[in-house]
Amino acid sequence: MAKTTVKILITGDVGAGKTEFIRTISEIDIVSTDRPVSDEFRELKAETTVAMDFGRLSIDDGLVLHLYGTPGQVRFDFMWEILSLGMWGYVILFDSSRPETCWNTRRIIDFFEELGNVPFVLVANKQDAADALSPEDVGYILALDGKTGPVLPCCARNRDDVKEVLLALFDRIVGTWNAS
Repeated sequence: MAKTTVKILITGDVGAGKTEFIRTISEIDIVSTDRPVSDEFRELKAETTVAMDFGRLSIDDGLVLHLYGTPGQVRFDFMWEILSLGMWGYVILFDSSRPETCWNTRRIIDFFEELGNVPFVLVANKQDAADALSPEDVGYILALDGKTGPVLPCCARNRDDVKEVLLALFDRIVGTWNAS
Protein backbone atom coordinates (compact mmCIF):
# COMPACT_ATOMS: atom_id res chain seq x y z
CA MET A 1 0.00 0.00 0.00
CA ALA A 2 1.32 3.43 -0.94
CA LYS A 3 1.74 5.91 1.88
CA THR A 4 0.03 9.26 1.82
CA THR A 5 2.05 12.01 3.45
CA VAL A 6 0.06 14.93 4.81
CA LYS A 7 1.84 18.21 5.57
CA ILE A 8 0.44 20.08 8.58
CA LEU A 9 1.80 23.45 9.69
CA ILE A 10 1.92 24.48 13.36
CA THR A 11 2.18 28.25 13.74
CA GLY A 12 1.69 30.99 16.32
CA ASP A 13 3.45 33.78 18.15
CA VAL A 14 6.75 33.48 20.02
CA GLY A 15 6.33 31.20 23.02
CA ALA A 16 2.90 29.93 21.98
CA GLY A 17 4.05 26.30 22.31
CA LYS A 18 4.67 25.21 18.73
CA THR A 19 7.85 23.21 19.42
CA GLU A 20 6.30 21.57 22.48
CA PHE A 21 3.14 20.68 20.51
CA ILE A 22 5.21 18.85 17.88
CA ARG A 23 7.53 17.25 20.46
CA THR A 24 4.54 15.89 22.39
CA ILE A 25 3.04 13.98 19.46
CA SER A 26 5.99 13.17 17.20
CA GLU A 27 7.10 9.55 16.97
CA ILE A 28 10.64 10.68 16.14
CA ASP A 29 12.98 13.06 17.91
CA ILE A 30 12.03 16.36 16.36
CA VAL A 31 14.32 18.21 14.02
CA SER A 32 14.70 21.62 15.56
CA THR A 33 16.44 24.84 14.59
CA ASP A 34 16.22 26.37 18.06
CA ARG A 35 18.93 28.87 18.90
CA PRO A 36 19.58 31.02 21.99
CA VAL A 37 17.29 34.03 22.16
CA SER A 38 19.15 37.25 21.48
CA ASP A 39 16.40 39.86 21.73
CA GLU A 40 13.55 41.05 23.95
CA PHE A 41 12.17 37.51 24.30
CA ARG A 42 15.09 36.39 26.54
CA GLU A 43 12.90 36.75 29.63
CA LEU A 44 10.23 34.53 28.07
CA LYS A 45 12.40 31.62 26.92
CA ALA A 46 16.02 30.55 26.48
CA GLU A 47 15.76 29.31 22.87
CA THR A 48 13.63 30.15 19.86
CA THR A 49 12.94 28.53 16.51
CA VAL A 50 14.75 30.33 13.69
CA ALA A 51 13.73 28.25 10.66
CA MET A 52 11.41 25.36 11.51
CA ASP A 53 10.68 22.34 13.64
CA PHE A 54 9.83 18.98 12.12
CA GLY A 55 8.10 15.94 13.54
CA ARG A 56 6.37 12.88 12.13
CA LEU A 57 3.35 10.85 13.18
CA SER A 58 2.23 7.63 11.48
CA ILE A 59 -1.53 7.28 11.68
CA ASP A 60 -1.58 3.84 10.08
CA ASP A 61 0.29 1.94 7.36
CA GLY A 62 -1.05 4.29 4.70
CA LEU A 63 -1.07 7.74 6.34
CA VAL A 64 1.81 9.77 7.78
CA LEU A 65 1.63 13.30 9.13
CA HIS A 66 4.59 15.61 8.65
CA LEU A 67 4.36 18.39 11.22
CA TYR A 68 6.23 21.60 10.48
CA GLY A 69 6.53 24.29 13.13
CA THR A 70 7.09 27.88 12.05
CA PRO A 71 9.18 30.48 13.83
CA GLY A 72 7.10 32.99 15.77
CA GLN A 73 9.36 36.03 15.66
CA VAL A 74 8.45 38.63 13.06
CA ARG A 75 12.02 38.75 11.77
CA PHE A 76 11.67 35.12 10.64
CA ASP A 77 8.21 35.49 9.09
CA PHE A 78 9.61 34.94 5.59
CA MET A 79 9.65 31.25 6.55
CA TRP A 80 5.84 31.16 6.88
CA GLU A 81 5.20 31.21 3.15
CA ILE A 82 8.03 28.79 2.42
CA LEU A 83 6.79 26.29 4.99
CA SER A 84 3.15 26.67 3.91
CA LEU A 85 3.80 25.31 0.41
CA GLY A 86 1.92 22.02 0.03
CA MET A 87 0.24 22.09 3.43
CA TRP A 88 -3.13 20.39 3.80
CA GLY A 89 -4.04 22.39 6.88
CA TYR A 90 -2.61 24.33 9.80
CA VAL A 91 -2.91 24.89 13.52
CA ILE A 92 -2.58 28.37 15.02
CA LEU A 93 -1.53 28.28 18.67
CA PHE A 94 -2.31 31.20 20.97
CA ASP A 95 -0.69 31.42 24.40
CA SER A 96 -3.85 31.94 26.44
CA SER A 97 -1.77 33.01 29.46
CA ARG A 98 -0.34 35.99 27.53
CA PRO A 99 -3.21 38.06 26.07
CA GLU A 100 -0.73 40.77 25.04
CA THR A 101 0.26 38.53 22.12
CA CYS A 102 -3.17 38.93 20.51
CA TRP A 103 -2.00 41.53 17.97
CA ASN A 104 0.78 39.39 16.56
CA THR A 105 -1.48 36.33 16.57
CA ARG A 106 -4.11 38.31 14.65
CA ARG A 107 -1.38 39.23 12.14
CA ILE A 108 -0.51 35.53 11.76
CA ILE A 109 -4.18 34.63 11.21
CA ASP A 110 -4.51 37.34 8.55
CA PHE A 111 -1.31 36.21 6.80
CA PHE A 112 -2.41 32.59 6.50
CA GLU A 113 -5.96 33.46 5.49
CA GLU A 114 -4.48 35.38 2.55
CA LEU A 115 -2.97 32.13 1.26
CA GLY A 116 -6.42 30.85 0.34
CA ASN A 117 -9.02 28.44 1.57
CA VAL A 118 -6.80 26.10 3.62
CA PRO A 119 -8.48 24.40 6.62
CA PHE A 120 -7.18 25.43 10.03
CA VAL A 121 -7.99 25.38 13.72
CA LEU A 122 -7.28 28.02 16.31
CA VAL A 123 -6.06 26.74 19.67
CA ALA A 124 -6.01 28.38 23.11
CA ASN A 125 -2.82 26.75 24.39
CA LYS A 126 -1.52 26.68 27.97
CA GLN A 127 -4.98 26.07 29.41
CA ASP A 128 -3.22 24.56 32.44
CA ALA A 129 -1.90 28.02 33.45
CA ALA A 130 -3.72 29.57 36.40
CA ASP A 131 -4.25 32.86 34.54
CA ALA A 132 -5.22 31.35 31.16
CA LEU A 133 -8.04 32.97 29.23
CA SER A 134 -10.91 30.70 28.29
CA PRO A 135 -11.16 29.63 24.63
CA GLU A 136 -14.24 31.86 24.32
CA ASP A 137 -12.30 34.87 25.64
CA VAL A 138 -9.47 34.12 23.21
CA GLY A 139 -11.97 34.21 20.32
CA TYR A 140 -13.28 37.55 21.60
CA ILE A 141 -9.90 39.29 21.96
CA LEU A 142 -8.78 38.04 18.54
CA ALA A 143 -11.95 39.52 17.02
CA LEU A 144 -12.83 36.32 15.20
CA ASP A 145 -15.75 36.46 12.82
CA GLY A 146 -16.98 32.90 13.30
CA LYS A 147 -15.46 31.34 10.19
CA THR A 148 -12.57 29.85 12.16
CA GLY A 149 -14.90 27.57 14.11
CA PRO A 150 -14.61 27.28 17.86
CA VAL A 151 -11.33 28.04 19.61
CA LEU A 152 -10.06 24.72 20.94
CA PRO A 153 -8.58 24.34 24.44
CA CYS A 154 -5.18 22.66 24.70
CA CYS A 155 -2.11 22.06 26.77
CA ALA A 156 0.66 21.28 24.28
CA ARG A 157 2.40 19.03 26.83
CA ASN A 158 -0.67 16.76 26.96
CA ARG A 159 -0.65 14.11 24.22
CA ASP A 160 -4.44 13.64 24.35
CA ASP A 161 -5.00 17.39 23.89
CA VAL A 162 -2.66 17.47 20.90
CA LYS A 163 -4.46 14.45 19.38
CA GLU A 164 -7.81 16.21 19.81
CA VAL A 165 -6.50 19.30 18.02
CA LEU A 166 -5.17 17.24 15.10
CA LEU A 167 -8.46 15.30 14.87
CA ALA A 168 -10.40 18.58 14.78
CA LEU A 169 -8.15 19.81 11.99
CA PHE A 170 -8.71 16.59 10.04
CA ASP A 171 -12.47 17.03 10.44
CA ARG A 172 -12.11 20.43 8.79
CA ILE A 173 -9.90 19.03 6.01
CA VAL A 174 -12.40 16.26 5.27
CA GLY A 175 -15.23 18.78 5.41
CA THR A 176 -13.45 20.86 2.77
CA TRP A 177 -13.14 17.79 0.52
CA ASN A 178 -16.83 16.93 0.98
CA ALA A 179 -17.87 20.49 0.16
CA SER A 180 -15.97 20.40 -3.14
